[in-house]
Amino acid sequence: MIWVIGGTKDSRDFLEKFLKYNNDIIVSTATEYGAKLIENLEVKTSSEKMDKNAMLDFVERNNINKIVDTSHPYAFEVSKNAMEVADEKNIGYFRFERETVDLLAKKYSNFENINELLAYVEKLDGNILVTLGSNNVPLFKDLKNLTNIYFRILPKWDMVKRCEDNNILPKNIIAMQGPFTEAMNIAMIEQLKIKYLITKKAGNTGGEKEKVSACDKKDVEIIYLEKKEIQYRNCYSNIDDLVEILRK
Repeated sequence: MIWVIGGTKDSRDFLEKFLKYNNDIIVSTATEYGAKLIENLEVKTSSEKMDKNAMLDFVERNNINKIVDTSHPYAFEVSKNAMEVADEKNIGYFRFERETVDLLAKKYSNFENINELLAYVEKLDGNILVTLGSNNVPLFKDLKNLTNIYFRILPKWDMVKRCEDNNILPKNIIAMQGPFTEAMNIAMIEQLKIKYLITKKAGNTGGEKEKVSACDKKDVEIIYLEKKEIQYRNCYSNIDDLVEILRK
């Protein structure tokens, strides 16, 4: 059986193509939301967060012979553990990694370390839009300019609650499903008088190009949290190529 580590739009795009050739698949997602992305596909699913030991047990229980990693580009620990599990179990590991977007904003800053980013953000005047996801919300809670910071998150009650539990006022919570068009980003920037936008370099699927073009048009500085480098094996940026390899 093939194990697809999913929970992203990438995983759905892969499955829609690969299921035409093979349906001996089980898909794992870390959240119920991730499972909803594939709920109308005829495939086995498992929603649970797994550390390495849990992954080893999962492979054993489900008689896995290949791992296809379509997890989020910033899910470093998941990918690292999956590669180690593949080695220990002597099974194939294949990675889909979103194509890198080299387009940079006219005004931008880069940070490899989240603490350095936060120190920079705390000194800024003007409104800030954070699009890093709800898991990073607690890192901002003690900033002096928190009332000037807006958080764009998925419209899920637990994510909204995470914001509220970390001193984020309701007016600073934007619970909406993306990815967003350039026009939607511009409208949000204008409405909230945004001067800075914080984002990850998540590739085309993450709507990065639309963020950049909107910020360029509205003279907004983008603050990038750089992606850590991780050496993947059997890494593909084209889903059709990955499907073709796995069909063999």
